[in-house]
Amino acid sequence: MSGMIEVTIKDMRLERGISQNELARLMEMSVSHVRKLETNKTSSIPFETLNKLCCVLDCEVGDLIKYVKEKERVSK
Repeated sequence: MSGMIEVTIKDMRLERGISQNELARLMEMSVSHVRKLETNKTSSIPFETLNKLCCVLDCEVGDLIKYVKEKERVSK
């Protein structure tokens, strides 16, 4: 059985009422980089970035990424 990692950064950002521009400013990175993180258009997320995201969004790493089994992805 296979699956994939799903990035839920956008969900957390929206729950907190923070725009992409604001998150980029707080993270000290470009909006395009935030967009890439949110749309899973990156092959990795450095621990330093995860740490900043958790601090800015007041959450745990598990709130930002999750493993979705193939069966679950198909049914969505």
